[in-house]
Amino acid sequence: MGDAVQKQSDRQEAFISFRCKSCGQEIEAHLEMAGTATECPACGNPIQVPLTSEPGTLWGAETKSAAVNDKKSADAMKGRTIRIELSDDF
Repeated sequence: MGDAVQKQSDRQEAFISFRCKSCGQEIEAHLEMAGTATECPACGNPIQVPLTSEPGTLWGAETKSAAVNDKKSADAMKGRTIRIELSDDF
């Protein structure tokens, strides 16, 4: 496991969040999917799951601290994020 993935897995969340480069949809993926290629669940274009969450997304550093302080922000963020489920290959 790479250092970036290990640092994120040391934290309690089991997900990575990021945006599709094609359509901008916010996506949440299991940490085990870090570094893998898949399709955007919204537009179907190929995406690469990053090693860490992007700032400003559900699990990104900026948003997480704000969400802890504001439950409404956290609920709103979850409502706009699509989760990629693990396939049987994982």
